[in-house]
Amino acid sequence: MRSWCIFLGPRFPQVVVPPSGPFLKPDGMKLNPFPVVGTGRALHSWNIHRLNLSRLPVLKLTSARIDQWLVPHVSSMLSTRERQLRRKRRADALMFVKDTIHAIFMRSTGVQGGPARRVFALRDEKTNNCDTVFFIADVRYDLHCHTMVCDGYVLPLTDDIMFKIRNFFGELVISGDIENVTVFEGEMQAWKQLVPAFVERCRTWEHNDDCEYLRRQQVPLSLDMEVDPLCGCGRGWEVDALRKVEQWRKYAPYVTRLAISPLFAVSYLETVVRDPDAHKCSVCRGRGKPKLKACTGCMKVRYCSQACQKKDWPRHKTQCKA
Repeated sequence: MRSWCIFLGPRFPQVVVPPSGPFLKPDGMKLNPFPVVGTGRALHSWNIHRLNLSRLPVLKLTSARIDQWLVPHVSSMLSTRERQLRRKRRADALMFVKDTIHAIFMRSTGVQGGPARRVFALRDEKTNNCDTVFFIADVRYDLHCHTMVCDGYVLPLTDDIMFKIRNFFGELVISGDIENVTVFEGEMQAWKQLVPAFVERCRTWEHNDDCEYLRRQQVPLSLDMEVDPLCGCGRGWEVDALRKVEQWRKYAPYVTRLAISPLFAVSYLETVVRDPDAHKCSVCRGRGKPKLKACTGCMKVRYCSQACQKKDWPRHKTQCKA
């Protein structure tokens, strides 16, 4: 594993610090997991692939059986480690971000019931404060990577922008169209790092000579609440999809286009799918005689024998989808 060597000067020794990470040393150096890099005005996302959003086909929400493939696909973001953390209600910023992305996909498509929602506000659990709003114009097929992407816009609720939209922002809030998504410990800071990468991956505009990124040599600009992490170069560009919705048109000068994708675990670093040989009988915890068989009704529980299945049926029949 590569470490970082920090040279403090001729009178001080070098300090070798390993990077921090979810499966690395937690006390290591904190690094931005979604860096934006480049030279001069040529910036790009380091580890999130580029997309030409306008050329990607749009998902038809009226198509049959969307839920049968979209829900399992987006739900497969979490690794085995992250699922265990979630089950034990442990804090992990990346896991929280993935949960929020899952919520955005499910609610913007309406595949889990109820009307589709297209405006999402990230609301901090501790402070109940919100400084980031997403408008989802379309859900598209990412043909390059065999996944999906939300074609949307981000509205930072900074003091300056709130002053400019104060006369009509209340209409959006009162309409009930905003879906509040609660974000937890460390998640809002992770979103501040992720949003610039989601913007850079799909931009068609150029950074100008007065770009805040270039002047400050920093991306994102800030991780603090109510401070915009983005530069202003892309604000108001490519907003045709936003203008199609009457209630959204007034926000066109203040938003920046971005592409929100699922963040899948990396299989060579973490276990992504559970080994089938690791499954155990739901009753006796045995390995199978000779192999486990899943309930044909729900396919969620497994039994080593017909005897164990019959024994568990009084309990399981209330949960089975058969």
